[in-house]
Amino acid sequence: MASLDWSRCPAVETTDREIRRTLIYLADLGHNQVTISSDVYPLGVGNLATYAQAYVRSPRGLDIRIFREPQELKTAIDAQSPDVLGLSSYSWNHHLALEFARYTKAKKSETLTLMGGPNFPLTLPEQESWLRHGMPGIDIAVRGPTYEGERAFRDIIQRYIDADGRLECIQQEPVPGNMWIDRRTDEFVAGSEIERIADLDEIPSPYLAGLMDPYFATGYLPMLAIARGCPFSCSFCNSSVPSNSRIYRHSLKNLKAELVYIAERVRPEVALTFADDNFGMYDFDEEVADFIAYLQERYGWPRYIRTTTGKNRGERIISIMRKVRGALPMTAAVQSMDPLVLKNIARSNIKLDTYTQIQTEVRAQGMQSYGEMILCLPGESKETFLKGIRDLMNAGVTRISAHQLMLLHGAPLATPESRDRFGLKTMIRVVARNIGDYTGEPVIETEEMVVSTPTFSFEEYLDVRVFHLLLTIFYYEGNFEEAFEFARQQGVTAFDLVMRMQSMLESAPAAFRKVIDDFAGESREELFHTREECVAWAREHFAGLVSGDVGGNLLSKYSMLGRFYAAEAALEFLCHVLAAATAQTPCADTVEQMQAVIGYLRGVMLYVPFSKSLHAAPAWDSAYDIEAWSNDKYSKPLAAYHFGEVRRFRTVVDEKCKALIENRIRTFGEHPAGLGKFTRTMFARDFRRSTAGVEAATLTN
Repeated sequence: MASLDWSRCPAVETTDREIRRTLIYLADLGHNQVTISSDVYPLGVGNLATYAQAYVRSPRGLDIRIFREPQELKTAIDAQSPDVLGLSSYSWNHHLALEFARYTKAKKSETLTLMGGPNFPLTLPEQESWLRHGMPGIDIAVRGPTYEGERAFRDIIQRYIDADGRLECIQQEPVPGNMWIDRRTDEFVAGSEIERIADLDEIPSPYLAGLMDPYFATGYLPMLAIARGCPFSCSFCNSSVPSNSRIYRHSLKNLKAELVYIAERVRPEVALTFADDNFGMYDFDEEVADFIAYLQERYGWPRYIRTTTGKNRGERIISIMRKVRGALPMTAAVQSMDPLVLKNIARSNIKLDTYTQIQTEVRAQGMQSYGEMILCLPGESKETFLKGIRDLMNAGVTRISAHQLMLLHGAPLATPESRDRFGLKTMIRVVARNIGDYTGEPVIETEEMVVSTPTFSFEEYLDVRVFHLLLTIFYYEGNFEEAFEFARQQGVTAFDLVMRMQSMLESAPAAFRKVIDDFAGESREELFHTREECVAWAREHFAGLVSGDVGGNLLSKYSMLGRFYAAEAALEFLCHVLAAATAQTPCADTVEQMQAVIGYLRGVMLYVPFSKSLHAAPAWDSAYDIEAWSNDKYSKPLAAYHFGEVRRFRTVVDEKCKALIENRIRTFGEHPAGLGKFTRTMFARDFRRSTAGVEAATLTN
């Protein structure tokens, strides 16, 4: 770093800063008025805190405090304004962070405000504009390499210490990895690029330092970053910049120490999260999996691991999934199955036949897999998109997400050149669940969505959204698996069954049709041409947005309504569609078997209110053992599981599942937004009863 020319810095009188430690607040804030929007420990600011403590030279020392909850940060600011406020910026909390920069400056104008995180444009002209117009109240943008702010933060804090906190002296010379608008000259200043951290053990563990201890008593999920970097160049992702292509990681020794520290303190039902972009692709990950298996044996944790698995090396990923006893679902983030689209977004996927083989192995091992697609990618059409969904379903993927294309700051696809090249048409909407009033000023987060391209019209976009809602309610992770397997044995594919559902919506029960109609209506109404229009609408409907009556993650909200609130109507509709799909073989056995499947689902599935369904033990009569058919992985026709007589089935809820659901409800709430949040770290089978006994005698009512 360049030395300061102190003659250019005005003298200051002695302050209490000379006799106390520098007070630094670091906040990775998440909205929490609708539900908890960001559900992991604040690892990023924890890393900044331990790194600065280890490497910043200060005669007075540093007093660094980290925050996740907006309310706690406000209480701290009201009690004592910090010397430095550092804020993390993501697409879901950018304006929340800005509001606290404003609030802090109003309390103490000389507080140095910093902002870092991946939510930042790529090109210099965009960066300057963002600093001038998109970051009011922020003095300096801490711009280390992608997802790495530790060294840049260390250097700006060191400059702050050396300059005795005077902004005019801090900005006297550029600081590597930092950017600002010079308050004296109004010039845009960009410090030189800073090298990435090759040995992540250089960052002292915030877990072992005790910074994460307050979160063990919450419902938040512990998060670790085993490695940083991504070798792929997908243009829609802000991990794809060339400087992020090399993989650097922590040592196994340090990871083991952190994992044991967590396992000894966390509740067994709390999931583990890895922040890695491609977990499972590397030899090192197998060693990590071996140690997780040891933790599962000793501590009964973790039962679920949330991460993004690699884009290739399927055999290794399967090996790791076996080692961790099914706690890790495989994420197949293919995004598109069309060669032209993949070329447009600079992405390569594994071959479909290889992928199908992997799915066969995944199913044989009783493991889970996810498939991810993105709507409206450059060159995609409705036909190619639905073909991709069909291919994933035919390959055996049971959890398919059709994400909408959001233009992220820091992603190559969001640059002006890419927008023009591919003819991307965008609209603005409220970021689901990410609103709140914490300081007396409502905060509205917004995101920019691609809603049409030259090959994908807006009406087609809306039509596919309805298809995906039906897919999510009925097919996602095997919610109604037995019904789809029954259809398959009758010659009807899962894809065709969902397509038939969409064509038969007019005949759906009123309660279920309302779920679909309301979703379609809100999918139009949530979109605006400008952020200003969107914010004005959100302020007008703020109470409804907070209560969940309006807006939110529409796909999540309405899939929860269809699955847990309109459950009986959904089953009735499913039965109706199955009957139509199998009408070519309307023999008595087919009808009887279909009714047995629906009766079984009606008896085992849990629903809202969970306070009622978790403690209910319904029984039903059937001549078919549907659960045995399922346990045998549908290897025989359902007819092979006929008793020859009607028997009565009784049910019970597993106590571990009951505790898990009740814990999630306490953390996230029992409403569509909360359910949509916590079901992501659970399996569909967690929301079912199991049969507790079968009475051999034929019973009649």
